[in-house]
Amino acid sequence: MKFVTGILLPIMVFATPTIAAKPLNIYTEEWSPISFSVDGKATGLAVQVVEEIQKRINNHDPIKVVPWARGWKMLTEQPNVMLFTVTRTEERENMFTMIGPVAIGTTNFYALKNSGIKITNLDDAKSARAIGVYRASVEERMLLEQGFTNVAASSTPLLSARQLIKNRIDLWCNANLTAPSILADAGASIDDVESLYTISANHLYIAFSKGTSNEVIKQWQNSLEAIKEDGTFATIYHAWLPNDAPPLQTERIGLAH
Repeated sequence: MKFVTGILLPIMVFATPTIAAKPLNIYTEEWSPISFSVDGKATGLAVQVVEEIQKRINNHDPIKVVPWARGWKMLTEQPNVMLFTVTRTEERENMFTMIGPVAIGTTNFYALKNSGIKITNLDDAKSARAIGVYRASVEERMLLEQGFTNVAASSTPLLSARQLIKNRIDLWCNANLTAPSILADAGASIDDVESLYTISANHLYIAFSKGTSNEVIKQWQNSLEAIKEDGTFATIYHAWLPNDAPPLQTERIGLAH
């Protein structure tokens, strides 16, 4: 056997390519002050929370403000979609992975002040002329599931608020967190209406669609925990909702990935 000496043979190194995280398609809605757009740019309480998380995890995926029905469609049909904020329900816990809460409030029936309407239970609202809701929202779904036939869905919460102010509907079903801002945009005030009945608590989360990487979700969860622990979250929350206590616990619920 002969050996070749004095010759350096090149060594080929085959490196495993780094697998980059797939971009997240991030959607939110017009639901001031939680999320809304100004001159085409997203802003609001939840938007600032998401942006702070993005800064800490070096994520640059754009936040797109879209009609709720569109964001919901993307969340239910495609992987690597994030939608915020999403009201926690048992059904949704079986559909998505959610982290939060980002905010906590209540869902109420509102009527014009001195309307004379009395509601002592959910069924009382079935006799109202019409109830304004945001199309494809948790409120619309809940009322329809409860057998309501007087639901008047609008493409935005603002349209429902305007219908209430113009006395075209008897009731408006909306979250207490956003009602004052939406009414202000409608040229009215929260003092022009009264909350007649609280339907449920409204716990708002950041939702990730089925098929989104567990590592990505964990990264977002850890950063949300961090901004709650270091006081950044509370600062953002009080800037938008100065009279409300921020939810400082963090949990992950829903689908296991």
